[in-house]
Amino acid sequence: MPTRSLVPVRPSHDHPIAVAGPVFLDVIMTGLEHAPRLGEEQWGASCTMTPGGWANQAVSLARLGLPVALRTELGQDETGGLVRAALADAGLDLSGCVSAPAQNVTVSLAYDGDRAMTTAGSDTAVRLAGWEISPSVLVTDLRHVARNEEPVRGWRSGAAPTAVVGDVGWDASGRWSAADLEPLELIDVFTPSDAEAQRYTRTDSPRDAARALARRVPLAVVTCGADGVVACSGDEEVVLPAAPVDAIDTTGAGDDFTAGLVAGLAAGLGLRASLSLASVTGGLAVGRPGGSLGAPSLAEAAGWALAAGLPTGPSGFDLSFTDLPG
Repeated sequence: MPTRSLVPVRPSHDHPIAVAGPVFLDVIMTGLEHAPRLGEEQWGASCTMTPGGWANQAVSLARLGLPVALRTELGQDETGGLVRAALADAGLDLSGCVSAPAQNVTVSLAYDGDRAMTTAGSDTAVRLAGWEISPSVLVTDLRHVARNEEPVRGWRSGAAPTAVVGDVGWDASGRWSAADLEPLELIDVFTPSDAEAQRYTRTDSPRDAARALARRVPLAVVTCGADGVVACSGDEEVVLPAAPVDAIDTTGAGDDFTAGLVAGLAAGLGLRASLSLASVTGGLAVGRPGGSLGAPSLAEAAGWALAAGLPTGPSGFDLSFTDLPG
């Protein structure tokens, strides 16, 4: 298992955080009373349009004050123009983006504290070859790592080595094959959900799943929704509750969590402090409608954490992230 620092190179203009994956225009409706029924019209409380998919991750990182470059396909249609403009306004470096005929679109319906989604478009993996960049951190998923092994290996072994943060999607086939996890050899921080982690490891609890995964990656972070998070790195294990918020819209919550985690690790914070920041950024996101538009700034996260009366101490939140500039 590698013993190097999880983020060896601090993010900067020359070494930004790279985010790679499909982007969508999210049409988010909140305040629904129940799931849609055939032949029925239902009115929601609000409707928001915002860049989604991996744009959630990129915008969340930028909101936390980090330099971010995005690699994705952006549609040449009117919808793609809206997405490109919104991402540029968020301060992202879009020079690595490539053109597609049409923009992916997702409709997200929020009710009962969760969501249901319908998507039109393409989920083609983004190619990283030819992207002239030296990232401090690459944030993507195992599928993109597997299909871009050569550039990822090159970045990780370079003079300014890249830390790779990856997750894995839900296996709709139900096989949960061990082959899906082969790209873990190129992952430094793995962030699956508890359901995904337990199925892939054939374990009965998030803690057991995190321990099993930590034998394969330097840091395994298993997110458990309203039940918090379990993380293992070598002999260190951290269990943290979720930030106490009322869920309005869970769109992009996992991305906001990962953004907080990356921001903490990139700033040199310890594991508990980084997870505490992640819990707060993810929690604040679910308490607001709008996907990436609801991503908090570092100042917002710090202010909320100090005012919320979060439990601290050896088994609670580490609020040292509130001392970070920003």
